[in-house]
Amino acid sequence: MEDLVNFWKLAARLKEEARRGWVQRLHLKDVESVADHSYGLAMLSLYEAYRRGYDVEKVLKLALVHDLEEAITGDLTPLDKRRKGADGTFRLRRSALRQVLSKFPAEGRRDYRELWTDLRKGRSREARLVKDLDRVEMALQATEYRGRVRNRAALLEFYRSALAEILDPGLRAIVRGLMAVKRG
Repeated sequence: MEDLVNFWKLAARLKEEARRGWVQRLHLKDVESVADHSYGLAMLSLYEAYRRGYDVEKVLKLALVHDLEEAITGDLTPLDKRRKGADGTFRLRRSALRQVLSKFPAEGRRDYRELWTDLRKGRSREARLVKDLDRVEMALQATEYRGRVRNRAALLEFYRSALAEILDPGLRAIVRGLMAVKRG
């Protein structure tokens, strides 16, 4: 039971970890947590996996663990990643992976490591879908914050960032549509 509690304590850190990009770029105070974002991604992933006939279990696993390392690293913004460089960011994430794995059940460590690698490299269609939906979820959240933001140019950065990384044409069209929506 102690191992379960320790794993929960690790994962629960994501409930308190604010998504820093909203705070830094949009100067918002009350923003979603990494756990909020992960839940939103999991729901989008569930929907799209069924709709596309993908391996639902794999998609949900990928969505649930996609940001688990942030319980250790904190939410890394694009600026943080540029400052650390690609190698520094990778080393930080790999170290966090080792720490997460130490709390993960031994029976699932290999599976978790494979999921982590698949997400980073986008080897499977399920991983590519989750990566794309990760960006769609961010764009949807930007739309939710639209009424609270004065700096519309900063808000547009989030949509452009999403579009720069989304590969799926249908999901790109959704983000373009979100960019075009006018809110009062």
